[in-house]
Amino acid sequence: MENASNRAYETILTESKDGILTITFNRPKQRNAMSSLMMEEFSSELERWENDPTERVCIITNTGVCFCAGADLKELAAGTYHLPAGKEDWGLLGMSKHQFKKPLIAAVNGICVGGGMGIVLACDLAICSDHSVFGLPEARHGRASTGDGAILRLMQQIPQKFAAELILVGDNITAEQAERWGLVNRSVPEAELMATARRFAKGIVASAPLAIEYSKAAMKEAAAQDDICPGRGWEIMDHYQELVNATEDSQEGPRAFAEKRKPEWKGR
Repeated sequence: MENASNRAYETILTESKDGILTITFNRPKQRNAMSSLMMEEFSSELERWENDPTERVCIITNTGVCFCAGADLKELAAGTYHLPAGKEDWGLLGMSKHQFKKPLIAAVNGICVGGGMGIVLACDLAICSDHSVFGLPEARHGRASTGDGAILRLMQQIPQKFAAELILVGDNITAEQAERWGLVNRSVPEAELMATARRFAKGIVASAPLAIEYSKAAMKEAAAQDDICPGRGWEIMDHYQELVNATEDSQEGPRAFAEKRKPEWKGR
């Protein structure tokens, strides 16, 4: 896959290489707070990525000491904060209510609080530098982490007592705690952050596109089920297994393995 030139935005940086899109939040002086413009540019780039079959996975990271401080409070106070036109149903932060078919990886370098946590929780995988901290201080400011889906996703992704500590107590937790609680997949030295995220991304790119898409869809639907066996959960698994089995790539994988060669995915 060839490299693609970066696209011009004011609040984010982009790089497309080897099937991997990297979006970097670039408002370091504002702690990468999500302004209306940043939300518009971020969601527009995600929409472009979602519809580009050559880009298989997206890494979201940051410049500066803060991954994302959530919504821009100055705009909120001024009453000028608004969702991108045409993407109102995508939710706050330009992604919180939108279900992407392809995987998203958060690569957190530094402080990740409020809406920043909402972004991490909306991603499928997460890596952080070992000096990062995570927190939901909204209640201490008379607010709640409901608009960006943080509370909803926390209750789905980690043990409820840990979720309650983040939501109700309001103290920040360390990168080591975040890894132990299951908020992130890995906590690594800062110098290894992007290499680790790209290693995960390369594993996704090496797999069949539709197998990844259907596996992710099955994961999301199964996570919403309370019953495991028997029940709706297995109906979901059977449905996506049939879809995967019907693809050409499902035949190419075993054939390439038997022939001791790299598979040539067609995405169909």
